[in-house]
Amino acid sequence: MQGNQLRTFMATEQLSTFNPVTLQLPCGMLRGQRLGDVQRFLGVPFAEPPIGDFRFKAPQALADWTGIREANSFARAAIQSPRPPTLVPDDPGYSEDCLYLNVWAPIAPGPHPVYVWIHGGANMAGTTAQPVFDGTSFARRGVVFVSIAYRLGILGFVDVSGLLGEAYRGSGNNGLRDQIAALEWVKHNIAAVGGDPDRVTLGGESAGGKNVISLLTAPGAQGLFHRAICQSGGGQTYADQLMAEDLAQRVRIHLGGESARADALLEATPEQLLAAQASLVDSYPAKSPFRAVVDGVVLEQAPLASIANGAGRDIPLLLGWNKDEAGFYGASANGDGGVVQQELANMSLSEFDQILIRYPEMFPHLKAEALRFKALTAESYGVPTLRIAEARARIGRPAYVYRFDLPPEQGAFRGLCVHTSELPLVFGNVQLPTAEAIGPVEPAAQRMSGIMHSLWIDFITAQPILSDATTIWPVYELGARQVAILDEELRIKSDPDAGERMAWTTWQPVAAE
Repeated sequence: MQGNQLRTFMATEQLSTFNPVTLQLPCGMLRGQRLGDVQRFLGVPFAEPPIGDFRFKAPQALADWTGIREANSFARAAIQSPRPPTLVPDDPGYSEDCLYLNVWAPIAPGPHPVYVWIHGGANMAGTTAQPVFDGTSFARRGVVFVSIAYRLGILGFVDVSGLLGEAYRGSGNNGLRDQIAALEWVKHNIAAVGGDPDRVTLGGESAGGKNVISLLTAPGAQGLFHRAICQSGGGQTYADQLMAEDLAQRVRIHLGGESARADALLEATPEQLLAAQASLVDSYPAKSPFRAVVDGVVLEQAPLASIANGAGRDIPLLLGWNKDEAGFYGASANGDGGVVQQELANMSLSEFDQILIRYPEMFPHLKAEALRFKALTAESYGVPTLRIAEARARIGRPAYVYRFDLPPEQGAFRGLCVHTSELPLVFGNVQLPTAEAIGPVEPAAQRMSGIMHSLWIDFITAQPILSDATTIWPVYELGARQVAILDEELRIKSDPDAGERMAWTTWQPVAAE
């Protein structure tokens, strides 16, 4: 039996041996599944469906239910273009009714630490049903794992208050408000499944990582989590009020033309919203138009500036990025290493070009396309990550920084550590058939997965030392600037990207007040 067939067979066998298990929550009773020492509950609602009169509104408190609610399958994901089957073989379906979460927990009595996960996808795609996010490995190591869904794209990150009135204030952060509602659900319900509501770590990757940093600074999220993990995120990709108003007008126009009425946003079908969204993304002059908004309602200040001023200072933070993130998005249009404005998340093309021109001198061994990958990775991921770590270091608060350097040996991304490639290793899910579409799965990756999964669990469980038995992972400080390099082993390097880091000091983001 071939490797993929064997893994599929094993997964099928596991599913067939699940036994029912019931759980009494404060809001009602659930029936989930048990496999050995792990129990799981899928498709659990944490707020009322954000449909009808609640479209573009803050999430509404969930009403209690009577009887037993079945929790054996993933709920439908937020509306989006369908995910590729290489990532999500079992399509969960898509709906505006999307505010659900999933729980994997040890059978052993708690209280256990809790890890709440926010998926990525540029705040316009993604689903908790992606197999790589299966939380079994965490639960088997004594962690209650919770994956949460949230509204995406137009419904989750467009401030429509200028079009529809004061009743819609804060709508540009509906996705964040959904995440806060899920954290509130955890606070009030997780003890019933053996979780400790006073030991909650919030983690996410890509847009999920950026949202973690936003929530680190959001007043409404204070006290709902106690540690944080940001993978391939940062605190620079946000919208100020002018950007938010511009995005809302673009949505209106793409939905119905220049003369479109504002209330067309309330009347549009999901299909019409998705068509308008796709058209908008194609013409928008920046990467990731759907982003957290500094609106004075959910966020009071730009996340990086807020952290520099002490927000989230009592929450330990683990954060990092992958060496070749930008390789995920493919080569330049002409194959010449050129960059266009739509590939930049945080700055203008003219500003970027002033830094890019220094890359051939810094990295003379790299060809144009590799230089492009390196500079784009720095712009969207590496530099924003380091700036969060440095802001924390300046106020004397802990941050553990990593860089993932282990590429696959074959496949489309051979030799590149691209965006998302660390996920199977962090989750301990390298053996899944879908893992090889994301990152490395070779023996070296399997060994590093053991190290990374343990490091994340050490952090979540507040172990005093993060190590792989021989190497201590030190806190990032402005003197040594020590970073954990994760390739075939864990190595600690001081300021491994010093030249590149210094080159980027010539550009600073403009913080919203």
